[in-house]
Amino acid sequence: MHEAWLKREIAAGVSGLLALRLDGSPAADAMVKTAEIWLIAMTKGREWKEEQDSVRIRKAFETLFATCERWPPPALLLRELPVQPVEQRQIKHKRTEEQIRTGNKALDQITAGMKRRANPDAALKTDNQIEETKRQAMAALAELQDRANKPMNMEQHQ
Repeated sequence: MHEAWLKREIAAGVSGLLALRLDGSPAADAMVKTAEIWLIAMTKGREWKEEQDSVRIRKAFETLFATCERWPPPALLLRELPVQPVEQRQIKHKRTEEQIRTGNKALDQITAGMKRRANPDAALKTDNQIEETKRQAMAALAELQDRANKPMNMEQHQ
């Protein structure tokens, strides 16, 4: 019905909790029945794998040992389970020169499209036109600064 390793982990954890003599602990003679109930709670709608879950269950019980001041319900053990490790495989494929060339071309097209959407006028200008626009803007700024620095005529004040 239930795997032997899981029964051992639950029995060891419940025994550890019982040894702490927490408020609300079951009687010592009820330990076997308590462990059976915890086992039912732990297996309800779940599948366990010894190679990854035995350590997780042990760590969750250790957390309960360190934090509980009252006898915990099985649900608290489930909440304290460390996150299941996710197997990560990263296969890095070497890109061919053709993939690099076409990929870079595609990125250039995407970037150009984004520029057109952001500022349709600027996206259509050449580099020289953009530099000329910058030069004109700087000249206009310099002219405004010159006007601001010149003393005002008395006639303009009146």
